[in-house]
Amino acid sequence: MKKFIVAALALLPVMTQAQDAPPQKTPDFAKLDQNRDGFLSHEEAKADPRAAKFFGKADMNHDGKLNEDEWLKARSMADRQKAGEYADDSTLTARVKSALLAKKGVPSAEISVETYFGVVQLSGFVDSAEQVRLAGETARGVAGVKEVKNNLNVKPKR
Repeated sequence: MKKFIVAALALLPVMTQAQDAPPQKTPDFAKLDQNRDGFLSHEEAKADPRAAKFFGKADMNHDGKLNEDEWLKARSMADRQKAGEYADDSTLTARVKSALLAKKGVPSAEISVETYFGVVQLSGFVDSAEQVRLAGETARGVAGVKEVKNNLNVKPKR
């Protein structure tokens, strides 16, 4: 009986530690939690760049580590930011197309506009070098455009 009690007392710290950390529900979190304490340190979170970027904002109780719910919140923040960047690019593309449509002397129907992180790419064929210049200038004038890659070509003469 004494051996049983001694063995049970030896396991008590392990059992107490297991109770402190809530059970993990997400396999991805479990992979990141290298020391299996139920929390992610700054170092462990670096393995998930999306969560690492929002570590400070997601650490709601300011204890310097993320529990699983806080980690999920950090991932959600990163996903929302990424979705916002795509929405911003779509909005910027629409504004550039609108500006080209409004600009006299620019054949907007002939110009394709694509945007990636604020960099606008113009492509297609136009009638003159002046139209290439005018389209690029118009795109650069739209608020939010960081750079314009003017890949417009003048139609070859027949």
